[in-house]
This record gives sequence, structure tokens and C-alpha cells, in this order.
Amino acid sequence: MRISAYYDYYTDQIRPLQLVLRPDPEELDWTQTLYIPVDGPFERLEPEDYGDMLCVSVLLSDLTLGISSGQIGVSLPSIAARHSTDAEIFILLMDDVEEVLQMSL
Repeated sequence: MRISAYYDYYTDQIRPLQLVLRPDPEELDWTQTLYIPVDGPFERLEPEDYGDMLCVSVLLSDLTLGISSGQIGVSLPSIAARHSTDAEIFILLMDDVEEVLQMSL
């Protein structure tokens, strides 16, 4: 799985605004939660890097705390219900990731 981030200006500084997941199709079990590390730093991604791939938004309600520290879960069944199982790129808002990680404190 390739994990990268889209960076842009936010309150006078550049910061990651979106976390972008590009899993290999064989990595996905659409009946399970996908756990990913989110402890960065992340490879920088530009919008044109998305190409013509099918991108789906991951909502805050799709996210859970991970099994270990610095990890979150993405509910693949919830995403499949909204978008089918054709997704090639998953886009998470960094604010949502940070909110989920704050639940562990």
C-alpha cells in the first residue's frame, strides 16, 4: 500500500490536508476494517498524480482507532456500501485522522 499526502497552505504554513491511500487490490478484504499507520512523514502528492483513478472519500464515520498506537482503521464495508468495491484511491481528511487519533488520549 502506498500512503502519501496532499499538502497545501493552511493558516500561513504548508501542511498535509489529505491522506491518500493507494492499496493494491489484493490487499483489500471489503468485509473487514483496513488498519493503516498514520505516523508520517508522508510522501508529497500533487493532484495530477491521481490521474484517472477512481477516488473515494473516506468519512469520519468510516474511521476507527487502530489496534496499536499511531494507527487508524478504515471501514471497508461502509465504503463498499456507498461506492462499490471499485475504488482505487482512498482520500481521508487529515483533520478527521487527527480527531480519531485524539480519541486515544
